[in-house]
Amino acid sequence: MGVKMMDTTAPEPLTLSDDNDDDGDDGCMSSQSSDYGDDGDMMTSGITDEVTAQLAAAGWLNQRTDGPVGMAAAAAIMSAKKRKRPHSFETNPSIRKRQQNRLLRKLRQTIDEFATRVGQQAVVLVATPGKPSNSYKCFGAKPLEDIVKNLRTMIMEELETALAQQAPPPVQDDPSLYELPPLVIDGIPTPVEKMTQAQLRAFIPLMLKYSTGRVKPGWGRESTKPPWWPPGLPWANVRMDARSDESKHKISWTHALQQIVINCYKYHGREDLLPGYSEEEDKSGAGAGGGAEAGTVGVIRLHK
Repeated sequence: MGVKMMDTTAPEPLTLSDDNDDDGDDGCMSSQSSDYGDDGDMMTSGITDEVTAQLAAAGWLNQRTDGPVGMAAAAAIMSAKKRKRPHSFETNPSIRKRQQNRLLRKLRQTIDEFATRVGQQAVVLVATPGKPSNSYKCFGAKPLEDIVKNLRTMIMEELETALAQQAPPPVQDDPSLYELPPLVIDGIPTPVEKMTQAQLRAFIPLMLKYSTGRVKPGWGRESTKPPWWPPGLPWANVRMDARSDESKHKISWTHALQQIVINCYKYHGREDLLPGYSEEEDKSGAGAGGGAEAGTVGVIRLHK
C-alpha cells in the first residue's frame, strides 16, 4: 500500500521568512527527493529482512487473485526504511487493519491542519493495486483532491508498471514438493498464528482440497478423514465447534484450527509455506485498539 502527500503552490510575489527555517525545510525536502529517485533500484539493492522478502515474493505470483498487493507493501516498507523511522510491518492482519484506520484518521487531521495553517493545496493518496474495492483513496484540499481522483486510472496503471519492474524474478516450481496453498490474506503472507478464526475456517476447506485431492472434504465419514487430522478433534465441518464442553475449556477453537493447518503442512513436508516472523517484528501494534474485519483468502504458489 502506497501513501503519497502531494502539494502545489502558486507563485508568490513576495516571501518573508526566517532563513534558518527555510534552510532546514529545503534540506529535508531535497533529501527525500533524492531517496525517491533511487526507487528504481530499491528491490535490486537487496532486501534485508524476512518480512519484506516474503511480501515481495508473494506479490506477483498470482495477479488474478491478489495482484501486486504484496509487492506494493514491500516497496512501501523499503521506501519508508530509507528515512530510518522506528517502525515495522504489522504481520497480524487484524491489528494491521486497526492501525490502518487509526493512521488514516490521523492523516486526515494532519492534512486538514496543513491546508488551514499553511494555505497550500495538499492531498493524501493511498493506493493498493490489485484490490477490487477501496484500492484508491484520496482526501485533502480541493480542487487538487478532485484532480487526483480523476487521474486514478493513469496513476494505478503506472504504479503497477513500476512495481512489476521492481518485482523479484519468479522462483521455479519444484515438482518433487507436494502442492499446498501458502497462507495469504489479502495478498499478504500471514503466519497461521496471526490468522483470525474466520480466516482459518475459510482456509481449511481449501487446504483440504489440495491435501486430499477431493473437491469436498467428506465431513463425518471416517474413510475420508486425512491421516494428519489432530487426534481427539471431531472430523466435522470446521465452521462449527463440535467438540465436547470439556475440550472447549482446555483449548480454544482458534488454537485447534491453527493446529489443523500446522499438522497438514508438516505431514506433507511443506513447512516452507508457513510464514514465520520473529517476535520483535510482532510488537509494533500489540496494544492497538479498534474494530477489525476478516480478509479474503487468496491462493498463490510460493516456493522457497
